[in-house]
Amino acid sequence: MLLREFVVRMLDDVHEEVENAIDGMTLEQLFHRPEAEANSMGWLAWHVARTQDQRSSHLQDLPQLWVADGWHTRFELDADPKNTGRGHDDEQVSAVRPESPRVLRDYCDAAYRRTKAYVESLPPGSEDETATGPDGLVGPLSNILFRIVHGGIAHSAQLAYVRGLIEHRHWFPR
Repeated sequence: MLLREFVVRMLDDVHEEVENAIDGMTLEQLFHRPEAEANSMGWLAWHVARTQDQRSSHLQDLPQLWVADGWHTRFELDADPKNTGRGHDDEQVSAVRPESPRVLRDYCDAAYRRTKAYVESLPPGSEDETATGPDGLVGPLSNILFRIVHGGIAHSAQLAYVRGLIEHRHWFPR
């Protein structure tokens, strides 16, 4: 299996896990924070999408969907392309509030589709090419792809865990 195929498979898995975790949740549940300074499900799903959108858009030299398609207005946030959730404080986490669960799902889907299409378009061996991430770090493209996948896996697991807390479950069914 090529690295490209592995990354696509992981993107598919992350997308499925995010979709399953937020499916059927109300806005109140999506905004629920298990502790005062914990992340909500809505914030976690948004952060996965923002990271995918920012990094894949940067690598393709395209405007982020967040700004170009006006998603920021549907979340009542500024069109700041650097705002991906990284380093958010308590107030910033609370400010991430999509107008509906559907808007959250649709943005997650749009970011996933763009990222997946980009990775699928990569020629074999391109993962070793030098690339610059949106944070200015220079290294192999595989490092940027790894960060997209790693963050998605970690945060999709957190989503399932928080849903389990909300629904008083010991596990989250697939």
